[in-house]
Amino acid sequence: MTIKDVARIAGVSVSTVSRVLNGKDRVNPETRRQVLEKVKELNYVPNNLAVSMVKKKTKIIAVVVPEILNPFYAAVVKGTEEIAKSRGYVTLILLTNDNEKEEKDYYDGILNKYVDGIILVGSHKNSEFYQSIEKPTILVDRYIENSGKDGVVIDNMGGTYQLTEHLIENGHTDIAIINGIMDFNDGRERFWGFKQAMSMHNIDVHEKYVKPGNWFEENGYQSTKELLQSDHPPSAILACNNLICIGAIKAIRDLDLKIGEDISLVGFDDHDLAQFNRPSVTVIDRPTYEMGTNAADMLIDQVEANTSKPLNPKKVNLSVNLKVRESVKNLNQSKHISSTK
Repeated sequence: MTIKDVARIAGVSVSTVSRVLNGKDRVNPETRRQVLEKVKELNYVPNNLAVSMVKKKTKIIAVVVPEILNPFYAAVVKGTEEIAKSRGYVTLILLTNDNEKEEKDYYDGILNKYVDGIILVGSHKNSEFYQSIEKPTILVDRYIENSGKDGVVIDNMGGTYQLTEHLIENGHTDIAIINGIMDFNDGRERFWGFKQAMSMHNIDVHEKYVKPGNWFEENGYQSTKELLQSDHPPSAILACNNLICIGAIKAIRDLDLKIGEDISLVGFDDHDLAQFNRPSVTVIDRPTYEMGTNAADMLIDQVEANTSKPLNPKKVNLSVNLKVRESVKNLNQSKHISSTK
């Protein structure tokens, strides 16, 4: 049943039915009564999506992330969804599996046609793809320079700098880092923060202690095992995201070693295992929920201002917080005890 069917059966024009359904004036009261009677009799329900397409507004925003099992992405989605709902928008969640083709296919299909705007943790590494997106778009976590889009990121360099300095202050110099891919700002900046802290304290970064890989648990597990089973294992490990940290914790357990005694461990991103492990793990806590809320507010502001390409794209950089727990052994105390014997 369409609006044309209602108009034909009621014996009026389509525009008259439309005015009645939208509560507009300029409709004879008797005609209004007849149309509403037919609408009820025919059980007619307006096709809101079709109406939205005509108006070129769907009140739908898309959140595009690599996957949803990572608590970080889940928190970003939660923040986005709550702001969207409060402002009268529906959230559509799409997963790309960190695949450029899947991301492009989404844009060429559903994103280009059925949403008002996009919040995107991107998989593409070049700015041209983002420049080609005509919809209002906010880049989250991974920011591509010259993309022409606004972004919400966090202080990656400052985070790993704080973690590394915390280890150094506790007497550690043989520090290993397990990182994710370096194709985006997050991986590069976290490595730069580690290197900068080491350099500021005149400590060499040993190649054998640098473990680049991906952002998944298996990388943390295998890299930790390799480091701790080597001839000269490090005294501390810096895990550059939550899943890498989880993999490191499991590897340390499987090797029958104790965190905070046999090996010190710190991580980027707070997570349940870091909190409830005994001993609990020192981490950088980043405002993941706030990244979602900031991105949603920025996006909806753009949508309602009909702005898809900001004249001066801005990058909101949120601060991070070091949470000191129990996973770092103080080697300074150990050295002091040894020297007094």
